[in-house]
Amino acid sequence: MRALLPSIAAVLLCAACGRSDADARRARLGAERRALEATLDHLEDRLIVNQARVRFWREMQARHESVTAVACTSQEEHAIEMARHVLPDEPARRAGRRASIDRARVAAAPRAPAPVPVRAAAP
Repeated sequence: MRALLPSIAAVLLCAACGRSDADARRARLGAERRALEATLDHLEDRLIVNQARVRFWREMQARHESVTAVACTSQEEHAIEMARHVLPDEPARRAGRRASIDRARVAAAPRAPAPVPVRAAAP
């Protein structure tokens, strides 16, 4: 019986200490889980906001392209009508009228920047 008593006491002592350690570990893991969930919720909110921003800017890009296309078409039509108004209606010039309208269309088109002239070295 004397040999059995210390082993029973050791088992009871381990069982009592083991539960408090397990409870502390469970509490710590629960707190870590809640912190991770809060972090993930915050990241999800940021992702949703960023997706909304991307959608907004894509819509703005599409609108800008649409408005630009309308403006370019309107400007081209205006240039053609101006060329028709300025050109005389002489029968001899009617053959060259289409070429003049095409030149007016080219004149109304946006121009590329002029190349920078390079100076020759003095001899």
